[in-house]
Amino acid sequence: MESAEVRYGRLLEAAEISGYTVQRAYEVTTEMLESGDWQKLGFRKIDDFIRSIPFGSLGPPESLRKSYERLANDHGATQRAIGDSAGVSAATVNRDLRPDVSDETEQSHEPALDQQEDELTLVLDVSSETEHSADAKPAPAPMPAWQAPAMLTLLTHTGDEVSYPKPQGKATFNQTQGDGISWASWSWNPVTGCLHGCRYCYAREIATSDRAKASFPAGFTPLFHPERLDAPANTIIPAKHRDDPAWRRVFVCSMADLYGRWVSDEWISQVHESMLDSPDWQYILLTKFPARYVGLDLPAGAWVGTSVDEQKRVRIAEDAFRKIEGVKVKWLSLEPLLEPLEFDDLSMFDWVVIGAQTRTHQPDGAVEAFTPPFDWVARLYVQAKEAGCMVHIKPNVLQSPHMALPNEYPGGH
Repeated sequence: MESAEVRYGRLLEAAEISGYTVQRAYEVTTEMLESGDWQKLGFRKIDDFIRSIPFGSLGPPESLRKSYERLANDHGATQRAIGDSAGVSAATVNRDLRPDVSDETEQSHEPALDQQEDELTLVLDVSSETEHSADAKPAPAPMPAWQAPAMLTLLTHTGDEVSYPKPQGKATFNQTQGDGISWASWSWNPVTGCLHGCRYCYAREIATSDRAKASFPAGFTPLFHPERLDAPANTIIPAKHRDDPAWRRVFVCSMADLYGRWVSDEWISQVHESMLDSPDWQYILLTKFPARYVGLDLPAGAWVGTSVDEQKRVRIAEDAFRKIEGVKVKWLSLEPLLEPLEFDDLSMFDWVVIGAQTRTHQPDGAVEAFTPPFDWVARLYVQAKEAGCMVHIKPNVLQSPHMALPNEYPGGH
C-alpha cells in the first residue's frame, strides 16, 4: 500500500492537472470564439457550440467560471446555454453578469427574462440544476422572522390581495436578449397576467411554471405592480450603448396585455403617467384590444401596436388604428400567424411583424409549434409593401418546423 506521503503527492498532482485543464479549456474556448473557428466545426449556432463544452464538470473556481460566462455572453450565447455549459442555473448566470455598482445601470426588481429561440424563458434566482435531482440537498431552514424580507400587498384585477417581496433597491427596466424582441433592449412589466386565454401564450407558460412561483405568486392572474412605476425614471443607458437606438426602446408589459378589457382605467392611467413623465424612452406597446388606445394620452415616442393572429381580429385592428395619431410608430404584430389573413387596408400601419407559433408547455400540456405556409406570409408581405409598410419576418419562421417553400414544377414533375 502506498504511503500517506505518496498518496498526498498524487492528490496535489491531480489538483495541479485539474487546474491546468480548466484553465486550458478556458483559453482554447477563448481562441475559438475570437477566431470564429467554432463555426468550422459544423455548429449552426453559438449556443450549440457553448453547450457542447462541459466546462462546469471541470470544477472551475468561481472567478474563472464567471469569466467564462462573460466570455460566452460577449459572443452572443444565451444565458440558458451558458448555464448548461458552466453547470449552473441560468439565474446564476444572470446574476453573475449583472454590472456592479460602478457600471451605470441598476438591475430591475421584476423577473429577468432571457429570450431564447422558443420565445421568452424566465430566469429566476432558483438553482435549476438541483431542483429536480434525487440527490438535491434539503431546503434550508426557514429564515428567522427578523431576517425575512419585507412584503408588499399587491392587488389583482378583482381586488384580491397578493403578498410580494418588497424590492431592496430602485426599480429599473430589464435588459432583453435574443431574437424574440431584438428591436428593443429593455422590457418593463408594471402589470403581469392576462385573460385572453390564447393557448400558445409564452407568458402564461412562464408565469405558471413551478420555477416561477416566487416571482408570480398570482400565477397568470392579472396583477398590478406599482413598485415598478419608477423604472423609466431610474433606468440609465450604459455609456457604450447611448448611440444605439434600440437601447431607448422598452417593451411594455411583455408578460401582460396592459389594455385588456379586465384592466382598470386606474392601472392604465398610472402606467401612462409614468411613461409621460419620462418621455425620452420609446415605449413599445402591444395589445389584442386596440380600441382601448383610442382617447388615451399616448407618449409621442411610443410604438403603438396590436396583435392579430386570426381573421376575427382584423376589422377591430383596422378600425382602431384609423383613429390613432401623434405617435412615432403604428405597428401590426401577426405572431403567431394562425390562419390566412385578409386586410382591407394596411396603410394605417408603419410596420408589420410576421411570426410563427413556437412550442410551449402550458398548464394543460404541450402546445406544438406551427409555421405559417409560405403563401400566407408572401401575400401579407406584398400587401404591406404596397401600403408603404416596413416588414420584419421573425427568425422563428425559419426554425423548426421549417416553412415549406414553393416547390412547383411544370408538366407534373
